[in-house]
Amino acid sequence: MKLFRLRLLTLILLGLIGLPSAVASAPQPPEVCESRILGNGQFRAYANPKPVSKHAFTTDGGRKINFSDLLDTRALLVNFWTTWCTPCMEEMPSMDRLQGRVSRDRLLILPLVRDGKGVSEAIRFYRTHEIRNLPVAADRFGKISHDHHIGPVPQTLFVDQQGLVKGILIGAVDWESKPVLELLNDCLNVEVDQQGSG
Repeated sequence: MKLFRLRLLTLILLGLIGLPSAVASAPQPPEVCESRILGNGQFRAYANPKPVSKHAFTTDGGRKINFSDLLDTRALLVNFWTTWCTPCMEEMPSMDRLQGRVSRDRLLILPLVRDGKGVSEAIRFYRTHEIRNLPVAADRFGKISHDHHIGPVPQTLFVDQQGLVKGILIGAVDWESKPVLELLNDCLNVEVDQQGSG
């Protein structure tokens, strides 16, 4: 019986000694925040996330706000759009509904209008299209757009709680669709109840 216990103990120890090498050689999981196609949109994940622009945006009250004032506990979706852009008009209602489902303390969706008239056109657009949950703001002189090399709109920056841009979504999407909600969770650690999403 003593010999049996000794052999069993030896096998257990050999198994434990071999375990770390097996664990160390196991493949590491890939980065969760990765590029993907989302319907008509394409998300490009950044291998080396960069800080969000230090330039301020303008609110409907004329106030200038820096992104650093909004971060810490919340992530940001910074959307660049115009009131005359058809894909922008198509995605705005689902973006508005998404903001209605998520606390602004966890995720703030910030559409920055790029129209020449700034916030006045955006206010008119919001009224016409019954946008109720999104703030009115503008990248008035295009400095933020320039910092992030924004081309044709819509384009949306995914900014984490530390102020790093994890990637950019180019094109319009259904912001309540399951793939987009999964992207929010994967890249910004913002979980949204997928009940009722398509």
